[in-house]
Amino acid sequence: MKVAVVGSRKLYVNDLGKYLPENVTEIISGGAKGVDTSARDYAILNSIKLTEFLPEYSKYGRSAPLKRNITIIENADLVLAFWDGTSKGTKYVIDQCRKRNIPIKVFKSICQ
Repeated sequence: MKVAVVGSRKLYVNDLGKYLPENVTEIISGGAKGVDTSARDYAILNSIKLTEFLPEYSKYGRSAPLKRNITIIENADLVLAFWDGTSKGTKYVIDQCRKRNIPIKVFKSICQ
């Protein structure tokens, strides 16, 4: 199962494994600080395939992070969103998953 891990840049998830399904075969993320770094670290440490989609600023300008987020969720079977309650980017992902009927689990205020 391809699982996208997204979230606020101010958060880091130390125990990501307890949120991932047992049948995860790939972790998809955005290569940013915070939760994305947690995803990268976990994938590397546990030898899970990692795919990172970076924002293409030269192509999309200021909307590059939002375009990148759509690419992330469109490539995932499940999205895990770790939200601090204020991050607009993470909220955008949550809203887009619900709008597109993409399976998502939202974890709020559980991170450091």
